[in-house]
Amino acid sequence: MENYTLGLALEDFIPVIFSSIGLYLVSRMVSNVDARLGQMATIGFILVSIGGFLKATWKLTMAATNTQVNIAWFDKGMFMWMSVGFTLLAFALWFMSEVRSGKRQLGRIWLGPSIVLGLSLVAILFTGFPDLTVNTWRFILLGVMTIGNVVMVVLLIQQARYTNLNKMAWLFLANIVIVFVLSGLARMPDQSIPLQWTEQLLNTFGQGAFAYAAWKLAGVVSSESVPAAGQVRV
Repeated sequence: MENYTLGLALEDFIPVIFSSIGLYLVSRMVSNVDARLGQMATIGFILVSIGGFLKATWKLTMAATNTQVNIAWFDKGMFMWMSVGFTLLAFALWFMSEVRSGKRQLGRIWLGPSIVLGLSLVAILFTGFPDLTVNTWRFILLGVMTIGNVVMVVLLIQQARYTNLNKMAWLFLANIVIVFVLSGLARMPDQSIPLQWTEQLLNTFGQGAFAYAAWKLAGVVSSESVPAAGQVRV
């Protein structure tokens, strides 16, 4: 059973807030290009934020009750919210980049996400969902979540480069690198309090960088004023 200090648990809300701000700005940016895609991105932002806040609330509850109250679904259920949310955000950004480059006329925008999420649902139902003692279905959702997150950030890097915001592209890259570093640190068997502080401060920096870069990018991108996505400026 993990041990958390109250300060550690409270600090965990800061990167969640940064992430939510950044994703809100991303969803607003997508809405500036296409309203329907903006709806998809907004749903994605809300779901990811719910997952993050539930996880932080779980940690706070564990710290405040000395691990006596363990709302397991607030912890393990994070993957359900975030896998769907990042998938929707990734598809919304992909379609947005296609629209801006003139390569695509929007049609059935929900078909792709529906196929991916439908297959994911079938996979987890056949691998033990919703039994929290079974890890297989959570690993499946973790994989979907990770792919969606990486694709989303890669597309944001692409958009930042297209709008000549190369420094923001580096911040987006730093964010995803930190995500993988944190994944490695989380696998260490001895999760001491100093290590957890290191992880959370790294996460805070990464999500803060993401929020700042999203703010700068969202301030530039619009359907009227932004150059076509095929015109890459470096």
